[in-house]
Amino acid sequence: MTHPLMEVLLAVGAALSYGMSDFAGGSLTRRTHVLVVFLLSQLVSFAVLLAAVIVAAGAVSGSGLSWGAAAGLAGVAGTSLLYQGLAIGRMSVVAPITGVLSAGLPVLFGLAAGERPGLAALVGIVLGMAAVPVITRARDPAPARTTADPDGRVAVQAAARSRQAVMCALGAGVGFALFYILLARSPADSGMWPMLGTRVSIVAALGLLVAVRGLPVRVPAGTGLRLAGLGIINTLADLLFLLATRGGLLSLVAVITSLYPGVTVALAAVVLREPIARWQLAGLGVAAASVALIALG
Repeated sequence: MTHPLMEVLLAVGAALSYGMSDFAGGSLTRRTHVLVVFLLSQLVSFAVLLAAVIVAAGAVSGSGLSWGAAAGLAGVAGTSLLYQGLAIGRMSVVAPITGVLSAGLPVLFGLAAGERPGLAALVGIVLGMAAVPVITRARDPAPARTTADPDGRVAVQAAARSRQAVMCALGAGVGFALFYILLARSPADSGMWPMLGTRVSIVAALGLLVAVRGLPVRVPAGTGLRLAGLGIINTLADLLFLLATRGGLLSLVAVITSLYPGVTVALAAVVLREPIARWQLAGLGVAAASVALIALG
């Protein structure tokens, strides 16, 4: 096990990288479909990881590839369900549910597996899980005016969509949590093979989704370098998370990593001048306190 501070630094690096990845990906999806952006960036990531394992010239880790492939499928499922939930439901409901589950389930798994963080770290875990829904909660747009609904059909349909969105959020949270858990379960001596495994399954699944939906796969003019950068940042995020879990406790690493939406919110405020709600500022403060307590613990 690494020094606890190194574990925290690696997890913070993963959160920063995931946050930057989401911010960069969000800007790119304004010009092309999100699945195409995801696929193209993951192809870059796959090429980088394939070159890395070839240069390393180590023995192939079938177990590492298998754990990574399973994690990749869970990640794609989580992402797809999240987008579906956001498309039909309220962001202020879908995002917090997904965030809490993606942070909380790995914590429960780690504790069930015998991890025993110190008291300060446990308090940090609680604060971190409290910060995630606060940071991810968004303002809902003002409700549009509707005509009279004497039969209540519109209300019934809205309630059905709301339930479906919640189910999508629950599924997305489980998917992201499984990504963290499965990647962390890969053998410690498997090198970067688990990460290559994630890209194999992610590219295959995304390629199938893009083909089924008939989406054109092309690089928009002037975005090639940004897509490549997105793939590299996402690779770095997974690598830092993997290294953190190999040296430390999943219950701690997952909570810190799950604070990455705070990075995206902060970047949007600094770069795009988007306003930050007071509750999000409070959430960022709680997140900082969480990381500090985990480091002390």
